[in-house]
Order: sequence, then C-alpha cells, then structure tokens
Amino acid sequence: MGILIMSDSHGLVREVSQVVNRHHVEKILHCGDFCVDHKREPFSNMTLVRGNCDTTQEVPTEQETEWRDLHILQTHGHLFEVKGSLLRLHYRAEEVGANVVVFGHSHVPVCGVERDILFLNPGSLQMPRGFHVPTYALLEETGTTPTEVYISVAFYDHLGNPVSQLGGNYSVRRPMRSS
Repeated sequence: MGILIMSDSHGLVREVSQVVNRHHVEKILHCGDFCVDHKREPFSNMTLVRGNCDTTQEVPTEQETEWRDLHILQTHGHLFEVKGSLLRLHYRAEEVGANVVVFGHSHVPVCGVERDILFLNPGSLQMPRGFHVPTYALLEETGTTPTEVYISVAFYDHLGNPVSQLGGNYSVRRPMRSS
C-alpha cells in the first residue's frame, strides 16, 4: 500500500471519488486547487494544501508528512513559482529535511530526483497541460538501506489506466532524524 497523490481537480467531486475508490492506499494527498468545500467527501479524508484557486483559510498552504522512511513536503507550488523553476521549492525541501516533494499548480505531470530529493507533480485531473490526458500518481516505498529509500511512482489516467511514459523507480536519501 502506498500514497495516492492528486492535484488541480478544480471542482471535480465524482471523478475524484472514483479515483479514491479505485485504490486501496494508506494516505491521500491533494496538492491544491480542489476548489470545493474541504469538509466534503472525499476531500475530508485527504491531507490537503490550499492552492491559488482555493478560498478556505482553514487549509494550510504547506504540509509535512512522515510516512515510513519518507519526509514529504506537500504544497501547491504557486508560492514557489514552480512554473518557472523548482529551485525555490528545492531550497524549501532542504530547509525542512524533506526527501520527497509533492506539488501541483502547473498541471504538468513531473517525476524525478534532483540532489537526492524526489519531486512529484501528479498532473491535473481537470485540465491537463503538457500531457494529453488527466493524471494522478501512486507512490510506494519499495525498500531501504541505511542511507537510501527506494520509491516506485506510477501514474494513471483519470480512468485508472497506467500511463507507462511517466513514473518509474527512484532512490532518495534517508531523512535526517533529530535525536
């Protein structure tokens, strides 16, 4: 079991529910621009961050999640100007000790490791850009060593079909634990 990651659903409820019901996971992270009442199902059971199109101040713009051997930084991305560069987001990940960053905003699915940190944008369920279908992602931890964590990331289209051109297997550094 892993983590379901989605973003930029922009008011979709039925489609988001279908995605959630399709996968048995331990956590669900939504990277913002959900654009509905955050207390409504299925959003009430997710870890949410507020995007630039979300209006509720009750949802934070950033969350940190510890899951297995991963320290995950979750944000929408607009405050880090991710459409231009991931540099500011990378600095923030280093600042909080994250080894995985999940974000949205660009509506473009992205997955890759930069300086031992995995950056993952699941794309958009509502208005995909840079890819021809709406997408979301599943992340699983597949193994560890004393210094590394191995991760598998799979992307799916809105109907649940695997998108083989995206995702793969990655390794990141283990997060620093304070003693």
